[in-house]
Amino acid sequence: MTIGEFSHRSRLSLKALRLYERIGLLRPVAVDQDNGYRRYHESQLFTRLIVLLRLLDMPLPEVGKVVSAPPADAAHLIDSYWASVEARVATQRQVATCSGEE
Repeated sequence: MTIGEFSHRSRLSLKALRLYERIGLLRPVAVDQDNGYRRYHESQLFTRLIVLLRLLDMPLPEVGKVVSAPPADAAHLIDSYWASVEARVATQRQVATCSGEE
């Protein structure tokens, strides 16, 4: 399918798809040598996972690790990331609360 159709179906912008290709996170199955048009395959629509991880503000290098990991390892990576987010937010909340008391 074309990059436009893939963008629509995956809910990833064209800009994001080009970035993901550039960093090796999601490469098209084919790129026409003459016009540079990118083609994607139906099986690549797993990108919904990428979208969800980005909604969690997971950095792209970590998203890449999750996407390429076996399911059990991917679940552990997501759990670890989210635990670090919760710890960071708890610390920020504590700092904000202390700052308001002075």
